[in-house]
Amino acid sequence: MEFHTLLKNLNTKSFFSDLIIERGIEKESLRIDRNGFISKSDHPKSLGSSYTNSSITTDFAESLIEIVTPTYTNIDELYGKLKAIHVFINQNLNDGEMLWPFSMPPRIGTESDIKIATYGRTNMGKLKHVYRRGLAIRYGKTMQCVSGIHYNFSIADRSFKQLGCMSQEDRNTAYLDLIRNFKRLFWFVLIEFGSSPVVDKSFVADRDNDLDSLNKTDLFKLNATSLRMSDIGYQSKAQKNLNFKYNDLDTFLLELKKAIVNPYPEFKNLGLKDNENNFQQISNGILQIENELYDCIRPKRAGESGQRPYELLKNQGIQYVEVRGIDLDPNEAIGISKEQIRLLDLLLIYCLITPSSKMTNEEKIKIEQQDVSVIKSGRDPNIPIIFKNKETKIASARDELIEDLRKLAYEFKDNSFIDAVNNLGDFRKNEFKQDKSFHDIGLNRAIENHQLLNSFSNIDVKLCEKEASESLKEFDKINLKQEIAFDDFIETYNSKI
Repeated sequence: MEFHTLLKNLNTKSFFSDLIIERGIEKESLRIDRNGFISKSDHPKSLGSSYTNSSITTDFAESLIEIVTPTYTNIDELYGKLKAIHVFINQNLNDGEMLWPFSMPPRIGTESDIKIATYGRTNMGKLKHVYRRGLAIRYGKTMQCVSGIHYNFSIADRSFKQLGCMSQEDRNTAYLDLIRNFKRLFWFVLIEFGSSPVVDKSFVADRDNDLDSLNKTDLFKLNATSLRMSDIGYQSKAQKNLNFKYNDLDTFLLELKKAIVNPYPEFKNLGLKDNENNFQQISNGILQIENELYDCIRPKRAGESGQRPYELLKNQGIQYVEVRGIDLDPNEAIGISKEQIRLLDLLLIYCLITPSSKMTNEEKIKIEQQDVSVIKSGRDPNIPIIFKNKETKIASARDELIEDLRKLAYEFKDNSFIDAVNNLGDFRKNEFKQDKSFHDIGLNRAIENHQLLNSFSNIDVKLCEKEASESLKEFDKINLKQEIAFDDFIETYNSKI
């Protein structure tokens, strides 16, 4: 079916006039000291407890702040919330600290200086720490210090009904269709959102790589889009053995379970416990837990703390998709712009409404090979990719997809979506500064962002202050509770899958 015919049919069903998009953002940023190095200090207490504050937590490292917004149907409100949290964080960092603006970390002195995040004495808090210990021994601490944005996306039930999706099973099918289409179009996300073609040499110290020398301190790839997503970045060689094609939920969950439950020789040899008999992995499978799955998009469902994502998806189905693989935009003080949010909305709706064939093993392999090519060489307009089942140059495919997104934007009856497409501009080229190090460029940008966030005088952070204060009280309260032995807790947790 031609795309304009598809849009016409959806209009007759009032899909666009009744469309409600629900979106939220998770954004990671490293805390750095005044010289641009990763902070060695603990998570600032004035930001609340990283365990019980739902808006401000930590990711792998104590220095890796993670911001989590609620879900919004209004982009201005989402952006405003993200901005307010940034302003609050900026006001409450330790003396001299700032947020690093890039996805790839600054110069790393000694990996042992990177402190793994801790979450208190509760069994669930200990589990979160053990998971991170497992990541450290599997992949190294340095790799875990990359930052990015996760975009959580869904549409309201009544919007689904306009698509003829009346049951949860229908919604599961629709979301999986979206996921497969998104994986086919991930090249577009890489060329439009990729902002990490350079790394400090310390990031790949003692590791094989195929990067070129930019200057005395930095390595690069001339046409790279996102080295963060490359084999030197946030990747797992072990996960290359997994076979997620997202054709149906039951098969996905079966594959997910096998990846967690079945021992993987390399990780089994590391041991579940260290020499002092303390847990250093939750399990010895390819994945310790569901969240270790590294993919550009994942099916998700929210639940209470302690509930396993596997259980939630199996019992209740898919609630939303989590889009990964989005680099921080160093030119935006909060890492992403409203236009970029709108572009993601358009792309995800496009993936939802366009036909989505089941993925074969052959197609999966081709997509993985294509992603590697675009990660390393996507700024070359002539590299070949598969688009609409035919091979074409990436620049031509981009033009064709942008034209489809423009048609889609007109259906939104909101000029800001049309502007987001029209402002994409020409095919991007990388710009490199050989006379200035990546570390120094990042530090200068961090200072500029810090000053900009401090200049906002009309941002209300009272809710952030309240959340931080209440999270500390809640943290103290839950750490007083008596719980079962941690060994028993781990055994019970692992038995839930």
